[in-house]
Amino acid sequence: MGSFICDSCGREVGLYDGILSWYREGRELGNFAITHRPCQYCLGQPNNNVYRDLFRVASVKGYLAFVQYLITRWSEGYILKDFPSLQKTIAQINSHIHEGIANLLGE
Repeated sequence: MGSFICDSCGREVGLYDGILSWYREGRELGNFAITHRPCQYCLGQPNNNVYRDLFRVASVKGYLAFVQYLITRWSEGYILKDFPSLQKTIAQINSHIHEGIANLLGE
């Protein structure tokens, strides 16, 4: 299946080598990013304070749980401060899930 691209260093991120992170401060959510786990080559997103393993979020069940998390926060009055970063993150995850389903169906 396709790989992910690190929002920090621009290199490929393996499914089990990456994280999805964002910051949650007050009633704001923002800076959604797929990055390598912090290491000497890629520091990830040091200002982000919420993290999820990429392999968990990139499964159908994990993706739906992430979407539910966002919907719940919005219903509680949270503000999405950085929509382009969320769009980019969701596009990468959607592409991964779509490719996985296409492979299962033999398309």
